[in-house]
Amino acid sequence: MDHGPVCEAVILAAGGGRRMGGPKALLQVDGEPLLVQHVRAYESVGLRVTVVIGAEGERVRELLPRGARVVVNRDWARSDPAASAWLALEGLGDCLLSPVDLPPPSRETLVALLAANGDTVPSYQGRDGHPVRLAAPHRPGRLDERLREAARVAVSDPNCVLNFNVPADLAAWRSVSRPA
Repeated sequence: MDHGPVCEAVILAAGGGRRMGGPKALLQVDGEPLLVQHVRAYESVGLRVTVVIGAEGERVRELLPRGARVVVNRDWARSDPAASAWLALEGLGDCLLSPVDLPPPSRETLVALLAANGDTVPSYQGRDGHPVRLAAPHRPGRLDERLREAARVAVSDPNCVLNFNVPADLAAWRSVSRPA
């Protein structure tokens, strides 16, 4: 699949997940780690994957396929997701960027972002979601300001606006997306 200048998907998976009880990259969803599901989603549309690791770095690294680019945020305990993003974005072209603490992106959302130009945020019923498309060049600065100015592309996937901060968030998503 040709994506123009998009070269990689960047997954932010460095955090310790204190409120979740451990790194969110290692959360088990349907019998496999959440990070593995994210990687598979991006690879399904032909993107190379970069993962920023920190907490439980070696355990997280073991989940990654050969060829995945790994960036280590050694200061993960004192930094924020934007710091991890800037570590990974250096030297890359256009990218799709997402934290690991949400459901894996749908194919529809990925295709919509890959068809867009410039900085783009998926939007579900007026709410901003992830992943976001960031156009090169990448210059360190306020990521939130850059995304405020980004174009919006409407998608039909409600999962793009979710976030797993505490165990109850994950349980609520499971009960809605996978009824018993």
